[in-house]
Amino acid sequence: MSTISPDIVTNSTEEVAECSRNETYDFNRYALIVYVGTPIAVAGVICNWILFRLFTKSKSTKSPALYLLLLAVLDLLMDLLYIPFFTVDALAIYHKNEFLYHIWHDYAMFVFGLSRLVQFASTYIILCATIERFIVVAEINSLDFLISSTGRFVTIGITFLGVAILRLPAFFEYFITYRPDCPLYENYDYTPILASWEHYQMFNFYVMTVLHIFVPFALLLMLNISIVVVTKRKLTGIGWAVTTFIDMPKVSEMIRKESINSNKRRRDELRYATWTMVSIATTYLCCSSLSLFIGILENVWPENTLLFQEDGSSTKFYTFASDAVSILVAVNSLLRIVVYSLCSPNFRKQLVKEYPCLKCLTCGSDGDEKAKKIKEEKKLFIGYQNLIMGARVDML
Repeated sequence: MSTISPDIVTNSTEEVAECSRNETYDFNRYALIVYVGTPIAVAGVICNWILFRLFTKSKSTKSPALYLLLLAVLDLLMDLLYIPFFTVDALAIYHKNEFLYHIWHDYAMFVFGLSRLVQFASTYIILCATIERFIVVAEINSLDFLISSTGRFVTIGITFLGVAILRLPAFFEYFITYRPDCPLYENYDYTPILASWEHYQMFNFYVMTVLHIFVPFALLLMLNISIVVVTKRKLTGIGWAVTTFIDMPKVSEMIRKESINSNKRRRDELRYATWTMVSIATTYLCCSSLSLFIGILENVWPENTLLFQEDGSSTKFYTFASDAVSILVAVNSLLRIVVYSLCSPNFRKQLVKEYPCLKCLTCGSDGDEKAKKIKEEKKLFIGYQNLIMGARVDML
């Protein structure tokens, strides 16, 4: 959702040198944007508004959920920007709607720049949240400041400042010029401002492609693998510790069991938070894979026949892939509420409490949690009974 279609170019003939050739929409592309992308964006707006409401009511500013609150706001903005930038453009050109066509060109560059800024910020908020989760799981005490309330605000402030500085030039890449002497739907030119500078083109490659795609992709991949490995080792260690107590006296066994259960809620909260962050980063990586692939083709093999035809126009693959990248951004933001519902029992309870109509999304998970809790309570109760009667706990 952060690129202007490569089909918007200026004709090279002398007779119509000042007129531009507009991007075209066949039915397949129109259906992809309007019938697939738009409903996803609308659903994303609704779901992220729900997330925003829930996080603002749960004192998120003093917990790691602050990152999730900001992510909900950024996702909401991205979904809102999809409709005026893509949907309106498709409707205007495919249906030859002159009013929408003129309106779209009035705000196109502002929405284009804002979408780049918001998407860039969203990527690094996910990265910041993942880094915090890694610090907690790996117990890196030297970085405790970063997981404090003050540290989060400092991290977020530096992140947004860096994003603003790096992405502000996107608002000034082109200037849209109206040409009254040109035919309708060919009477707007994209006059390059910063885009005409060779140094800016290099800057745009390293910022947009490297910092926006390659670096976060690589870091998130490594951090998620590390989080999973460390978490697995901890769980394995707990399992080994349980087996070493089996043959100890009955009183020691029950003291150990009582101690484990007293800390169970804290461990569960840590585990739920970890898997929530891992799932968020994983969905981002999956939805960004196509963008990564297109970015490699654009910058490593810019004259690839997979992207451009002999006359310089974009291939159907490139056009559809660019549209699909934008839709995947909306899909990624829509999946957040699903991830939270699957990974966090506390979130499910809060969601059902505030929005009872969404109970169908959580009933299966809640049932599993209740069954597991009943089973554990029953086992603990039987353990105490057998302790009183003098039976071995490991014989149950």
